[in-house]
Amino acid sequence: MWMEKKVVLKCESNEQKFPIEVLNQWDITELEIIGGCFSYFPEDIAILKHLKKLTVVSTKIKSIPREIFDLPELSYLSLKNNQLTELPELKTKSKLKTLILGRNKLTSIDQILPFITDVRTLDLSGNEIETLSQRFMLLRELQRLNLDSNKLRTLPVWMKDVGELAHLSVERNPFSSNEKARIERDLGISLTTTLE
Repeated sequence: MWMEKKVVLKCESNEQKFPIEVLNQWDITELEIIGGCFSYFPEDIAILKHLKKLTVVSTKIKSIPREIFDLPELSYLSLKNNQLTELPELKTKSKLKTLILGRNKLTSIDQILPFITDVRTLDLSGNEIETLSQRFMLLRELQRLNLDSNKLRTLPVWMKDVGELAHLSVERNPFSSNEKARIERDLGISLTTTLE
């Protein structure tokens, strides 16, 4: 049994470089990097073969290397509150169960959907997604999907047949009143106005 080892790094807000020294700790199973204004994420992350959980939040990264998705043990990936505008072209299937991409600048995640078919929780809230492709149907294990605060104007009726979906959140999207009524009727989702 591999020993669990967690590392948490809180970077200064003016920190320009990824804390590369963490890659010397090849045996870590959980890594959290919080803050910093670095925009580069090293491909050398691939050395962390035992990593099960990776959290990189509140940085300036705009893209991430494919090698993250190739990590053999990784089941949890949170990249919340960064500057992501794109995701890498994947070549192999990921073992991710939880993928959190909330509060970025993504307009689509279509290209990775065929490679994350085991994902159960997917958070895409606070992005710039305008449309959903039928590739979401590939997520056969999906149980929770958060699409709050995007730019969706419609929600395809096939969304109710995605995976094992038990929780679908679509608050704070620019749906027309007619579309809200259709969503509530066809998908059985209650779109109440919530106070923030």
